[in-house]
Amino acid sequence: MKTCPDPNGQRYYTINQFYRQRFGEKVYKISVSTAYTCPNRDANGYGCIFCDEWGSAGVHRTKDLPLEEQISQNREFLSRRYRVKKFLVYFQAFSNTYTRISELESQMALAMSQPQVDGIIVGTRPDCLPSEVMELFSRFSEESFVSVELGVQCFDDDKLAFLKRGHTAEQSIQAIHQLRKLTNVHIGIHLIFGLPHETNDDIIRTARVINELPVDSVKLHNLHVLGNTPLEEEYRLGRFQPLDLETYADRVILFLEHLSPDIPIQRLAAYAPSKSNLVAPEWTGDRRGPLLHIQNQMAERNTCQGFRWTESGKDI
Repeated sequence: MKTCPDPNGQRYYTINQFYRQRFGEKVYKISVSTAYTCPNRDANGYGCIFCDEWGSAGVHRTKDLPLEEQISQNREFLSRRYRVKKFLVYFQAFSNTYTRISELESQMALAMSQPQVDGIIVGTRPDCLPSEVMELFSRFSEESFVSVELGVQCFDDDKLAFLKRGHTAEQSIQAIHQLRKLTNVHIGIHLIFGLPHETNDDIIRTARVINELPVDSVKLHNLHVLGNTPLEEEYRLGRFQPLDLETYADRVILFLEHLSPDIPIQRLAAYAPSKSNLVAPEWTGDRRGPLLHIQNQMAERNTCQGFRWTESGKDI
């Protein structure tokens, strides 16, 4: 059992801490938009139950510009606002490996050639990693930092079916293992909490599964309702109710307690920047509030990431 807090006062291992260790200073993500669909959306006409027209990535103010201009404009804005000198280009919306290999290779190469860019992040799905993509990731990751973020969401097939993800938990597990076996990429996974019939045991099991996998970082989301999505219809009909902040915080803390302290956390909760398109819950439109609430709860309970995890890999 870990003693809390750690020497720097942080109750969980943040991705910013990891980046400082990896790059020697603070880095910031430049989100770009180059993909416009995914295999799931093409198969069923609307994609996942929670996905809106932006591909669950928020509204990119530069999305219609050529890639180089997207990077340039966002880099200039972020440099002025946050005074950072190093950046990672984040191919965020939709499934970025669902395209011609030559096009993806060109986009990755262009991003890596830009001033102050020290790496790239590619968002995609566990079932969208053909051998040609693996080979491409392998080549690029030999030369620079490459992170692949997989929309795993959960490791329960019934809940994946509710989300209409179009892939299984086993496909996620196999994708993670293949990425580790065939490439040197940083493997990030996205998880969603707040699914129907979710229990504390489900949360603990998720942490245990991740502890056994070669996962390098985790990004957490609460299932929230955006306008013009199938989930909005479920919500309006009373068939889905999103978690309140207190309940969500409890689940995040439970997850962190059982998660290895060596796995960086990219984010603790979802943030919907376009409040006009956020249906529920209202707290998802607050960028800082949920984060502070979870941190304060961890402090009050004197707990931290890995509190119920041991070096043997078994949690307490």
